[in-house]
Amino acid sequence: MKTLHIVVLLVLLVPTASVFAAGTKFVPLKEYLAQPGVEKDPAALGYVMHRCSALYAVIAKNFEGESDPERKKIQAQLVDAVGTFSVLAIQLMMRGTTMTVKEAQERVINITADLGNLYGERIAAIRLRTNNMFDDPLIAGDAATCGAVLKGIH
Repeated sequence: MKTLHIVVLLVLLVPTASVFAAGTKFVPLKEYLAQPGVEKDPAALGYVMHRCSALYAVIAKNFEGESDPERKKIQAQLVDAVGTFSVLAIQLMMRGTTMTVKEAQERVINITADLGNLYGERIAAIRLRTNNMFDDPLIAGDAATCGAVLKGIH
């Protein structure tokens, strides 16, 4: 459990230089999951877990400094979901490989942080225009898709 908390904290706090090319475009997760064979491909499912972990981490970060107990509760739920998605991403990354847990954790943290930076940029851009991150159809759609994925996990 201690390892899970460390992974969640690192995903939430590690700023990284993105390994993704500038101008990287996300395919909405709903469309990605609808592609044939995704549900049977550990690498593809791992990517979904990375994306969900990253999105939830960015959303949770936006709740920092909140004092309203209900908003703190939402933030805690988001952080728990980041942990769930991260653990699954680690497990999927290790499947069929000789990768150690530590190696998989490091890769998951870095990939998730990079994806989080991309989501963060989108959220910052839409907030300048409307002050509501969910006015971005990708953010709203991916949040809904990740919520459905999370329900399927539990």
